[in-house]
Amino acid sequence: MKMRKTIIALLLSFVTVFAFVGCGDSGSSEEPAADEGAAVSAVIATQDLTDVAAVAKGAGYFNEQMGEGVEVSRMAAGRDMITAMKSGDANFAGPLGICPTIVGLTTGTDYKVIYVASLIRGTEGLVVRESTGFETVADLKGQKIGVTLASSGHYGMLCALEDAGLTTDDVEILDMAPDAINSAWERGDIDVAYTWNPTLTNIANKDGKIILTAADLAKAGHQTINFHIVRSDFAEANPEAVTNYVRALAQANDLYDNSKEEAQEIVGEYLEMDLDVVEQQMSDDYPGLERQLNDDVLGNDNAAAAMLQVAEFLQKAGQIDDAKDLDFFKNAIDTTYIEQVLSEK
Repeated sequence: MKMRKTIIALLLSFVTVFAFVGCGDSGSSEEPAADEGAAVSAVIATQDLTDVAAVAKGAGYFNEQMGEGVEVSRMAAGRDMITAMKSGDANFAGPLGICPTIVGLTTGTDYKVIYVASLIRGTEGLVVRESTGFETVADLKGQKIGVTLASSGHYGMLCALEDAGLTTDDVEILDMAPDAINSAWERGDIDVAYTWNPTLTNIANKDGKIILTAADLAKAGHQTINFHIVRSDFAEANPEAVTNYVRALAQANDLYDNSKEEAQEIVGEYLEMDLDVVEQQMSDDYPGLERQLNDDVLGNDNAAAAMLQVAEFLQKAGQIDDAKDLDFFKNAIDTTYIEQVLSEK
């Protein structure tokens, strides 16, 4: 218990410091196009992840469904996206990790979760330099570990330490953005990092070995999820625009599920990556429209329960006054837009 409290305290001290206040072809034409009267001006805060949202961005589905007044704002990390949502500089955000999502909600930023971008599996993980001979997390005692603080990767690293019987006193955690992790690895400054794609795959291909992934942590009870969210005031004023946002995501999921190579080519062009790299990096579970309400995604309060678990983790360190309860997180999820698009099938 003492070790758990130490881990929680360290995580949240960094959360506070960073003001994260938060851890070619258009494809299928089955999705209806946006109504002319529904066109709006909106900003989507996003990260350049190798995921299905990149299909929607690269293929222009957001503009196709929502109109030409939609701008995609590319940001470095979830904490930047939450800042944009708090200030009103962005109306939508996604894909957004579970840590910034739940901390933003519990500290007063008013938005709704409207879609699960991914159940994180292979795109986040712990990589070690193969020449070190490290095989398990327990082998990392005394090592420097590159991690992006106040992120789901940071949360995952701390959970991994806890599960291995280590504390943060046993290692040296270095705060690094993903590109800095990549540079430090190439210089030989670090031999261990917990990060996500594309950095994870990049350094794994340079004398690296992935010894733990988010899939392993999920099996141990530490599920991490990427979401899409919308500001509540925008949604109330523009419900059809939010429905069209979901249509764009569903359109991208349909293309990925039915023509994966075509979808990955779009991602590669958008992110300026070779196709074989995209294929290697797209290793999460990307639930399509028909799966969104299933028990392992948004149904059966699965996502809400995962969010509550993280909130309780944060509250124990005293950084969140109230971790809320399951009903709070259930109310933070609005599936009406998914239900609307499903009804059109």
